[in-house]
Amino acid sequence: MSGRTTDANQQAEIAELRLRLEEAEETIRAIRSGAVDAFVVQEPHGARVYTLQTADRPYRLLVEEMQQGAITLSDAGAIAYCNRRFSELVGRPLERLMGVAFRDFIPHDAQVLYESLLQQGRAGFSQGESFVQHADGALVPVFFTFNALPPDTGAAVGLLITDLTTQRHHEELNALLEALKESDRRKDEFLAMLSHELRNPLAPILNAVKVLQLHKGESPIQEKARAIIERQVGQLAHLVDDLMEVSRVTIGRVQLRHDRVAVGGIVERAVETTRPLIDQRKHELTVSLPSQPIWLNADSARLEQVIVNLLVNAAKYTQEGGHIWLTVQPEGDECVMRVRDTGVGIAPELLPRIFELFTQAERSLDRSEGGLGIGLALVHRLVVMHGGRVTAHSAVGGGSEFVVRLPMVSTPAPPPTTETTETTETAGAAVATGRPLRVLVADDNADTVETLAMLLNVSGYDVRTAFDGPTALEAALAYRPDAVLLDIGLPGLDGFEVARTMRQLPVLEHIVLVAMTGYGQETDRQRSQEAGFDHHLVKPARLEQLQLLLADVAVKSR
Repeated sequence: MSGRTTDANQQAEIAELRLRLEEAEETIRAIRSGAVDAFVVQEPHGARVYTLQTADRPYRLLVEEMQQGAITLSDAGAIAYCNRRFSELVGRPLERLMGVAFRDFIPHDAQVLYESLLQQGRAGFSQGESFVQHADGALVPVFFTFNALPPDTGAAVGLLITDLTTQRHHEELNALLEALKESDRRKDEFLAMLSHELRNPLAPILNAVKVLQLHKGESPIQEKARAIIERQVGQLAHLVDDLMEVSRVTIGRVQLRHDRVAVGGIVERAVETTRPLIDQRKHELTVSLPSQPIWLNADSARLEQVIVNLLVNAAKYTQEGGHIWLTVQPEGDECVMRVRDTGVGIAPELLPRIFELFTQAERSLDRSEGGLGIGLALVHRLVVMHGGRVTAHSAVGGGSEFVVRLPMVSTPAPPPTTETTETTETAGAAVATGRPLRVLVADDNADTVETLAMLLNVSGYDVRTAFDGPTALEAALAYRPDAVLLDIGLPGLDGFEVARTMRQLPVLEHIVLVAMTGYGQETDRQRSQEAGFDHHLVKPARLEQLQLLLADVAVKSR
């Protein structure tokens, strides 16, 4: 009896399910035919009425809020629907867009895309970049995606329109960035070439001044003229050096050589370097150092450059007979250096930008104290590289003060060995008592060759000269020099090729090769080393530096 009851219940449930399925199929047919716009769904908590509008609302919201423009077109090409984003792209209210021809908003190339789609039929698809026209007349760059729609959708074509304005801005910025990088690269190349071209004439001028200095019996007028030339050449060389240095620091090609150094020695060398300019302008310089040495972990050459530039700046902008103070003192864990003057001061509007590259104030109508505005920029960047900071304080007509703060270290540098001193002294004796050192000078600048040869001859060296690469090789094979002072930019064979060739010849492989060039960037020094040079000197090389180098060669050649 119970088995029959179960079968009857199952059959009743099946019949009810079939009825519901038939009702659902009928509802679907009615929805598709447009006969009904609502239907009822029985849910656990009761019946719920769904309209077609609420059924597709999530999709409508998605289209309305999307960041792409979306529109549908009728067979005639009129706008049947568009979302808010398309309204923003063309700058017109939504209600004024319905029924408007889509062609009114697009240029000819986009119309070609649209016509191409219509020719493909209902399965068509096309896309491409073009523009839509805003109400203010501006053309907005966009990416079109055209899709043909099925016949039962009530529209012929659907479009998605992506605004490319931001992308175009990024592309323009990237193109501008690349152009700036290229311009910066060309600027560096230009500065390197400018430095080389300026240093070439500086070298023979400075050599000639040294020859005159060694010549005895100068009249007072000749001595004064020579001193002026030497001083001005020194300032020009300093300017060229700063120009190159600030470029190298800016692009990160300068590597500091940190060591434990005493500030006092650095200050003394900086004062010695700037003394001619300070004396020329009749300034009084007061230097104050602490009784106990202050130690820094620093590159002594770069730190000397900082102090020199600050002193030169003070001397330039202080009237003749003015006063300059250079003080060094410890404050907490910092070494504080102050350079103060009684000069013309700095205008308030210039003070915040005083350490920017090429910042230059109109100090006078004739700009007699002018410059390139690179010295203080170099100071700032070198101080920051040392982990310090520099500030400026000034008032117009009340002088200026620059304050450099650097972290101190407590451990002094190891005491210098006597080996270096003995080597230098022995080297000097070797030049004086041994056979004359044979030196070959090769440069395509005749004035440089002649003046340098004169200096070396007066100093006791045996000198030969050459003016191009092939001649330098021939002279080296015939003369067998102990050292070769070789210019890089030689005609015939450049200095690199000459050096590589010499290093391949057994009879010349022990010659000391010294690059004498106007190119002084780190890449130039690296190329010199790779070509086989032992030393790299930048024109105009100091005579004292060259004499020490050759004296060391003399010691090793004994």
